[in-house]
Amino acid sequence: MSDFALVRQPVFGGTGSLLGYDIRFHETEGAGSFAQSFLNGTFDLVRNRLPAFVSATRDQLLGDAFLVAEPGSVIVMLPAWLTPDTEVNEALERLRAAGAQLAIDEVGAEPVPAEAFLPLVQWVRVDSRSGDPATVNAICDRLTAQGSSLRLVAAHVEELDQYEATLERGFDGFQGTFFSRPEPLPTADMPQSTVAAMRLMGLARDQTVSDRQLEDVIATDPVLTFQLIRLVNSAALGGRGVASIGQALRLTGRSAFLRWLAVAVAAARKCTSGVDQELVRQAVERGRLCEQLVGSRRDAGTLFLVGLFSLLDAVFRMPLADILERVALSAEANEALIDRTGPYADAINFAESYELGLFENASEIAREMGVDPAKVGEFYTNAITWAAQALGASLESQAAAPVKKAS
Repeated sequence: MSDFALVRQPVFGGTGSLLGYDIRFHETEGAGSFAQSFLNGTFDLVRNRLPAFVSATRDQLLGDAFLVAEPGSVIVMLPAWLTPDTEVNEALERLRAAGAQLAIDEVGAEPVPAEAFLPLVQWVRVDSRSGDPATVNAICDRLTAQGSSLRLVAAHVEELDQYEATLERGFDGFQGTFFSRPEPLPTADMPQSTVAAMRLMGLARDQTVSDRQLEDVIATDPVLTFQLIRLVNSAALGGRGVASIGQALRLTGRSAFLRWLAVAVAAARKCTSGVDQELVRQAVERGRLCEQLVGSRRDAGTLFLVGLFSLLDAVFRMPLADILERVALSAEANEALIDRTGPYADAINFAESYELGLFENASEIAREMGVDPAKVGEFYTNAITWAAQALGASLESQAAAPVKKAS
């Protein structure tokens, strides 16, 4: 078992493209979390072939912890409080000589000691909550006066006005909860195949409906049939290819098939930007993460649906209540999703805390659910692996489109 937990948060470009991930570690023992994650393959799995912004400690810098990674895979973030000295300067020169990129983390309205390293770094993360647009512009002027080629990332983007102010200023990257909970648009609608899949979820949950009846209904929708077969074939089924809905039902069982149907619902979202793709990916990852929180009074299948559906309002830009009207979930699932009550509400609270990097809070919720907190880091990486397999056949690379502003 590893002695660390980690979480990734996407960093988007101004066009909505995915630039990379900010990977945060929560160490429970020692300071070797990055090295351990790299050696056991977790780091490369989580960064998904994209650059990773990783916070560094002074000890990690002096110990050359990041020299094990291939050039371009890590952007080493210097803590704002870090001050220059001979040892630190020599460590940074070794990183630069190895081809690593450097960043300064968490810069705000007041200058920080790490700004002394501006001539050496390529990136700076600016706290977009630091003030109004004039204040943000003043921060940028202060930074670029010492490094005109600096690339700026707007961190903690939580509201539309923060995103618009930093986008107008010309920031290169954007990160924050604004991108995972956009305002639903009441006039939005779903593709007919998605509506059909949601109705089929209700049938699949009804044990009086036979597999044959379910297969006959699904077969009337060629698009959904094709998508489901691709999704199920992307799973690890011992190398057995799935050629029909009936075969998929027999191989996976009703409960697992219901899960694949839910994944098909999320994957049906037409992704026109990296933000769209990450929302679908995050919804499926959250479903799988919640599914592993099995305990007394909690069914794994319902946990998966609760986790996945908790992000579908953002995925489809629709109020969650409108989405739930189209599918027959259990009363307990609806209570968790709409009112945050009942035995499944804690699973959503846990997932949201963990995804924000609030590790202590997530561990406490897990403990109250009867889940060993030491396992949640493994649950998270399992969720990323599973979602990558599940969506590999559906989330294809598409041209990035600008993140749309609310009207």
